[in-house]
Amino acid sequence: MIVTFYSYKGGVGRSFCLANVAVQLARWGNRVLCVDFDLDAPGLHEYFRPHLSSPPDGGLVEVITGQADWVDVVEPLSVPDAEDLSLLAAGAMDASYPDRAQALSWPELFADHDLGWRFERIREEWKDTFDYVLIDSRTGITDIGGICTAQLPDVLVLCVAPNRQNLAGTLDVAGRAALARDKLPYDRDGLLYLPVVSRFDSKEEYERARSWRTTMAEEFAPLYASWLPKDQHDDHPELGLVERTTVPYLPYWSFGEEIAVLDERSGNPDSVSYYMDNIAALLAHRLADADVLVSNRDTYVAAARERGRRDSGQGFAYDVLVYGTSERAVEMHDQLVSLGVRAVRGRLADLSTVRHFVIVDPPPGSLPSLQEILDQVKVDPGRLVMFVGTAPDQVSSAVDVVIAVHEQDMGAHWEGVLLSAARLLVSRGDLAAAHALASRALKVARAPIQASLLLGELGRQLGDAEQAAHDLNRVLGVAMPDSVEAQRAHRLLGEIHLDQDQLPDAVRHFEFAVLGGDGHERALAYRELARVELRSGESDGALRHLALARAYSAGDTVLEAQIAFELGSLLVDRGDFEAAGERLLEAVERSVLPLDDQVTALRQLAYLETIVGRPHGAEEYLKRARDLPLSPMDRADIIIDLTRMRRAAFGLYPAIDGLLSEPLEPDDFVGRARLSEKLGALWLEAEEEVRAQEAFGVALANFRRLGDRTGEVRTLLALVTAEPALSEVHRAEARRLLTKLRGPEADLLWRQLDEAEPK
Repeated sequence: MIVTFYSYKGGVGRSFCLANVAVQLARWGNRVLCVDFDLDAPGLHEYFRPHLSSPPDGGLVEVITGQADWVDVVEPLSVPDAEDLSLLAAGAMDASYPDRAQALSWPELFADHDLGWRFERIREEWKDTFDYVLIDSRTGITDIGGICTAQLPDVLVLCVAPNRQNLAGTLDVAGRAALARDKLPYDRDGLLYLPVVSRFDSKEEYERARSWRTTMAEEFAPLYASWLPKDQHDDHPELGLVERTTVPYLPYWSFGEEIAVLDERSGNPDSVSYYMDNIAALLAHRLADADVLVSNRDTYVAAARERGRRDSGQGFAYDVLVYGTSERAVEMHDQLVSLGVRAVRGRLADLSTVRHFVIVDPPPGSLPSLQEILDQVKVDPGRLVMFVGTAPDQVSSAVDVVIAVHEQDMGAHWEGVLLSAARLLVSRGDLAAAHALASRALKVARAPIQASLLLGELGRQLGDAEQAAHDLNRVLGVAMPDSVEAQRAHRLLGEIHLDQDQLPDAVRHFEFAVLGGDGHERALAYRELARVELRSGESDGALRHLALARAYSAGDTVLEAQIAFELGSLLVDRGDFEAAGERLLEAVERSVLPLDDQVTALRQLAYLETIVGRPHGAEEYLKRARDLPLSPMDRADIIIDLTRMRRAAFGLYPAIDGLLSEPLEPDDFVGRARLSEKLGALWLEAEEEVRAQEAFGVALANFRRLGDRTGEVRTLLALVTAEPALSEVHRAEARRLLTKLRGPEADLLWRQLDEAEPK
């Protein structure tokens, strides 16, 4: 590709932009030639002076006059990490250069020396030799400008400063170039234009900068029209592209001739290099899929960077291309990357860099780019196309993509991908599918340690203790004895023996585990030793081991909270209420305990507050438990506990008032039944029979709605006392329901019914 960098006026950073883009394209593995065609004011060589072995001793002037062939005057550049970057200077930079350049007679050269034909031949040679030829054209409207803007380039980069003179002059030159291109006696595709706004200061005058961006986007729209994708969900796609290719004004780079991309990190949007990368990436993609640059800049630039690797024969640069622009496509790409998949998102022109394809929310009909993907797969059946949408082979998540791909041809990193996907399935509770993925990882593993560890852990949870033990012993046979992997395998083997009540074997493995160097694993092993002690009735030993577990869990918030909870619960049982309260409070304040443990800890703290005579503290803890996201049944139990506590501490009517103030959701029939039953009992205790009857009536109706026969019987027996006039009716109904119930609670209710019979 031949690209001319043109500016209508000087001083807009045209040569600076070319030099930076050239370096990046070369660093990405491309063969790049820079040509200084600004013969009246040459200066491109100054940017590369530190990277030249000696000043240019020839250049374009010598080529034009026939004194040298272009191949003989091209100078290699020694730019770091850019192995194939060259310069064709304006000419030999000696005292005679100005006279030699001024002596060129362009009309004579074209008329009598076939300069147009010669440049046509040179153009073909450049295209055969280099991936990119970047031409630094002189400013204004000149004879030589027609060669640079019409005859030679495939793309014309228009460097424009934000003022009316530059804008109007640049648009005029673009029109002139198109007309001149049409008149060429050579076959040419249409000229493509890439406007680049330069020396733009948006920090000091934000509102004016935004206005100028909008103006330029509107003015440049006809220039973008031939290549900017039309299928965007954006009324003004040009504005986003202008923002991505506007080179900011930074005073630091206005001194001297330096190449910013060699010193700046390009990932920072406040840097010049960020935008130089964007321009280089557009050229690397042949201006294709520019909407991806706007929506997913990093992906677009990364794909451009990978082109050189592909061309140097390093195979597929990406495992998966996620094709699509929807939010679901973005999520799919991010999920795949998080699993370790080399994924790229967009509609990249060169699909040979990608092994498999995921099509997300495909539009109706067949777009050319989508058809190109399908054609690639048709000629290479080893590559897959998967759909997220309405197609028959639809997938729903990144894990489904990993499951669908054959790991044999995905490289050494695919073991890690399979294990990451398996762990994600574990977090979702799908242990069987996770075990299947871990088994696949074991088949491709160079060293089976990580896959075997996960298989052992999952095998134990799935109930296959024998196979789990086999997998974990495989780890011990391969891993270094003092490694974290061996430490964890010992702990998991200890848990398997503990499950089987083989305490001596469990203790042996746990004691090996606590000898390892990983503090997290030590904490887990000490906690398991505490459980062994508790099973043996040795609470002193359990307390000692839990204290060690707490010391080694420092830094792991979740584990610290869990161990503090277990330690607090043990201290409650031992009657050490002060220390128990400290540990339980430490556990709940971290807010990371599982919900059931959080509720239990708060109830224990409420109990401890009651023991020391602080009912208000107990009330606050129970309220905190009540306000957790509990099931209706659990929430009702907590409220009943709260009511009992209030009854004991504050009296009957405060307990009733508190219960009446509890808010209930309209569809919380469980809470309405349980709390109305409790309210009826309190009214009965207060000898308010009518109110008790009303509360029990509400409870009975809700128990019936729920189909809770036990609750119905309890309420009917309460109504025998609250409503003596209908006691026989209530006893008969209770007796009828009890004939359908079995179990200890039914036996208890039978005894209560017998006691309620009149003597």
